[in-house]
Amino acid sequence: MSLVRENLLSRLNYTPYCGGECCKVMPRTSFNGSQFQCSSCGWVSRFEPEFIETYISRQEQLRKEQE
Repeated sequence: MSLVRENLLSRLNYTPYCGGECCKVMPRTSFNGSQFQCSSCGWVSRFEPEFIETYISRQEQLRKEQE
């Protein structure tokens, strides 16, 4: 598993950096409900739907652990 995927599943509210080739700022992305999107250049990640389902479930679990 890649470091990014590992962090997405183990760190609460973790988001990857922009992966756009033309993005000059390379900010952290935000989760739009189905993928991660860069607010600067509009780049959108292409994680498999199954991984996104796992990510959403794991983030909910991490939130509960924080309470």
